[in-house]
Amino acid sequence: MPDDLVLRNDALLQVLATDGPLDSETIRNGWMLLWSRECDFEATSKLLTRYLAQPLSDSETAWAYIHLANSLAVTEHAAEAVHAHETFERWLPGKSPRLSSTWPYYPAPDGSPELRMGPDEIRVTFLAQSVEFATAYAAVGRYAEYVAKADAALAGLTPTQDNLEVRFYGLLIFMTASQVAGDFERAERHLLAMHAIADQAEDASKVAELHAFAVTYEIQLARGRNDPARVTETLQQALLLLQELEKNGSSGTDLHGYRHHLAHHLTQVGQHDLALPLLDANLSTGGHSGNGYAWLMHAAAVWQVTRDRPRALALLRDARAHDGRDLVGEFQALAGFRDVKDDPEFLLAISRSAAT
Repeated sequence: MPDDLVLRNDALLQVLATDGPLDSETIRNGWMLLWSRECDFEATSKLLTRYLAQPLSDSETAWAYIHLANSLAVTEHAAEAVHAHETFERWLPGKSPRLSSTWPYYPAPDGSPELRMGPDEIRVTFLAQSVEFATAYAAVGRYAEYVAKADAALAGLTPTQDNLEVRFYGLLIFMTASQVAGDFERAERHLLAMHAIADQAEDASKVAELHAFAVTYEIQLARGRNDPARVTETLQQALLLLQELEKNGSSGTDLHGYRHHLAHHLTQVGQHDLALPLLDANLSTGGHSGNGYAWLMHAAAVWQVTRDRPRALALLRDARAHDGRDLVGEFQALAGFRDVKDDPEFLLAISRSAAT
């Protein structure tokens, strides 16, 4: 753990050792620290559970429940995640939380210029905050109930330009959850609804951006349905949309995410030559984000296309540096490394145990 994280972690532990109430600044700092520290969701769940045990504003309560449920879901405590959501549902009627519409959805003060979510938007966002949470209901045998709740939350949301992306990205997660459950017809309906919402955007560049993201998830759906012809066709469509986004000067963050998703799908079907320039572009414009997977994917593309061993090894070391997990299993599972999965030099570059 870097020195600054060690110091912040020690300070957090000192605060948590006391019995007094936790203020919002301590919670924000502690939550972000735990999220940064290898995504320690177990500790996050304990922190937020303690926070919810004290009197809070409506906005603080909503924020804490959202992240508590997600932390439980991603640590495979599906029943507890569902229980947290049901507790939130019982609490919400008559309340007036206001949260930022941008992750991590911090409570938004009155007069804030940023887009804010009210109770109806928060209902959708809660249900659609991650695939892990979306599939928690299915994991406890309650997929149909999740579907009904998602449909009701969307139906109860009056469409506006301000909540257009809440609706779009909500459908994206609902679509993915349907695909995971094998409910492909519902997933197809969600896909059509995403394209319809994209057309409602007032800005032409936003229309193109949302259609592009919908197409990357159509690729995922086509793969799930074992439809290689559709995968090929949709990949070509996605590459054309990328050219349009780049021509329109789409914002760096959105373009970065689109390239990442598209590169993932291209590497999954063995088209590393098409993925490599996308990954190179991301690395040269702010670097890869998230955990080590992007660097792993980039290293696989470099190796398959160029056989540049020093560069591939450097990217593997970057993957290790940006991820708290031991990535050997993921490395060996990627088809792009099939001919070097047991190569001692490659294993040394990616193995966390070897680095220590």
